[in-house]
Amino acid sequence: MRANASRDGASGEAALQRDREIAERDHEAIMRHLVGVAFPWDFQRSMIDLVFMKGLAAPRIAGLINANGYIQAKTQKRYDDTSIMMIEIVKHGHSSARGGQMIARMNEVHARFRIRPEDYVYVLTAFMFEPIRWNARFGWRPFTAIERYAGYCFWREVGKRMQLTAIPESYAACEQFNADYEAEQLHRTGASVALAALLFELLESWLPRPLRPLVRPGLSALVDDSLLVCFDVPPAPRWLKWLAPRMLRLRAGALRLLPRRHKSHYYVDQPLRSYANGYTIAELGPPSDWNADA
Repeated sequence: MRANASRDGASGEAALQRDREIAERDHEAIMRHLVGVAFPWDFQRSMIDLVFMKGLAAPRIAGLINANGYIQAKTQKRYDDTSIMMIEIVKHGHSSARGGQMIARMNEVHARFRIRPEDYVYVLTAFMFEPIRWNARFGWRPFTAIERYAGYCFWREVGKRMQLTAIPESYAACEQFNADYEAEQLHRTGASVALAALLFELLESWLPRPLRPLVRPGLSALVDDSLLVCFDVPPAPRWLKWLAPRMLRLRAGALRLLPRRHKSHYYVDQPLRSYANGYTIAELGPPSDWNADA
């Protein structure tokens, strides 16, 4: 029995090592498939919307965004710019010329602000783990072990290209850092409340007017109550907290029955509200003379 257990343990370790080697080698292609083909809607909700929302609950991040004033003036553009940068880095790969240009532009914009290393790392780890959490709850299938590790590898490499030196050294350490930061740092401030109101207004603007009152309670039914406290938003009614997740799981069940998608569909491949005639990299983010000292 002990010999069998030992062999099983060794086999499991070998399989884990093989999975990680595959993820290390192919993480750009794996992420490209996940974001563009397998789960485009889910990644937009988790990698963009949820990470954006959680960033607004981090006092230092929210304070910088709020003081700069750009999101108040250009809310939709701020959302589109973030989406474009993140999605293009995935679509083309961090090692590509286009991906490198996107990272350079992101670094150029961030350099105008005094951002602490741990705040950078928090957002980076949120990109790693929010999609995993979302898909475990609402995806038409959860990610495989290779896919989970590939997401970690991808954003770790992006972080290196951002010159971040404080990235924890392993998958487990990054996950623990993310959990500790959220437990210790996310709380309500005047900036978080004001910015969340802007975000909810933006999301409401995407829907026909009769449906807009459903946005806030609908979102409240899907996120943790601790995050709602950061935004001074009341919890959703109990019936809605029961219904909303089940509606998303019903969607996931329907997708499992459909033929698999083979063509990519990235957020940036559709007409964008802020860029009806397309965009250039230089247009992304605030102009250089916009409240540069905020």
